[in-house]
Amino acid sequence: MSNLLNILMASIDAMRTTLAANTEAVLHDLTRPECSVISIVNGHVSGREPGDPLLSGPNDDVGFLGLLEPAQRVPSRVFNNYKTTTSSGKVLNSASTIYYSEDGVPLVAFCINVDLDVVNSLKRTLDSLLPTVAEQEAEDMSDKIPAQSFDEVIARFRQTGSENKIQFRKRVVAELQKMGFFKVKGSVGHIAHALGVSRYTIYNYLEKNDEKQ
Repeated sequence: MSNLLNILMASIDAMRTTLAANTEAVLHDLTRPECSVISIVNGHVSGREPGDPLLSGPNDDVGFLGLLEPAQRVPSRVFNNYKTTTSSGKVLNSASTIYYSEDGVPLVAFCINVDLDVVNSLKRTLDSLLPTVAEQEAEDMSDKIPAQSFDEVIARFRQTGSENKIQFRKRVVAELQKMGFFKVKGSVGHIAHALGVSRYTIYNYLEKNDEKQ
């Protein structure tokens, strides 16, 4: 068993500078359950350190089945893709390998536990910053609006008897802005041409509209 422990301890040492901070690797000497943890990387994940007992680990550890089931004449068994829960309530993704003696007695356990809380928190933050699917689809559709659509929309506006030309143009620009037409590349130039004004005038109208909001 000492040879196996030396090999696995060397593997654990190699992980100390490579494992992400949310991933724990722990090596157990199962012949000493009262102080089974002999080496651990990122022990903060489960709150353990060398010398801790076997039962100090996360709850619902499926890897324990390798200790409780009848002895099998196999050198090792792998238990993977299961969940465990730490004493503080954190849910971990876990995997364990149990190594046995020739007589089927469990000798060593090599376990990996991954805390996905940090990853999930980052994902939620990124999701809140990114546009929703509906917003993205609307933006994609706006990029595909053909030039003639601007003419068709502008043609629907009619100058009222109480409006002069400047007031009419400002109203058209304000309505088109509400409809999102100015998100389309090249829209300012096309609308300026349709209304018979300069691009600068359109930008001036838009700036004034933004100030009112």
